[in-house]
Amino acid sequence: MSNNVIFMLDNDKVFLELYSKLLQTKGWQVFATDNLFLLTKYAKTAQPEWIFIDQNFANHHEKEIVKIIDKAINFKHPHYAIMSNHITSKYMKKQDNIEFVYKPYILEKIIQISENSCNPH
Repeated sequence: MSNNVIFMLDNDKVFLELYSKLLQTKGWQVFATDNLFLLTKYAKTAQPEWIFIDQNFANHHEKEIVKIIDKAINFKHPHYAIMSNHITSKYMKKQDNIEFVYKPYILEKIIQISENSCNPH
């Protein structure tokens, strides 16, 4: 099993199941949930490389959710990707360590992450 770990926080169970399976076929360990408490609990030991958060779940409080997660896990900060419902550049800009990705492009982002994780840094 891979050391690459991705967490996903979203209320859309169908989306979580589909993308969890896709990530697992790419060799990633995936923890997908709609519960912020469970995410922070398991992230402490799993130490995810990426955490994807649905914009609807965050309800425009992305920075606050990231702060909560960072404080709870207390290790090297993971990369964060907010799965945005908007394609406009206003929502696509990277802020702090938060990247905004148009939700329909998440599959492309996952493939990019997978390819980058196979290459030595």
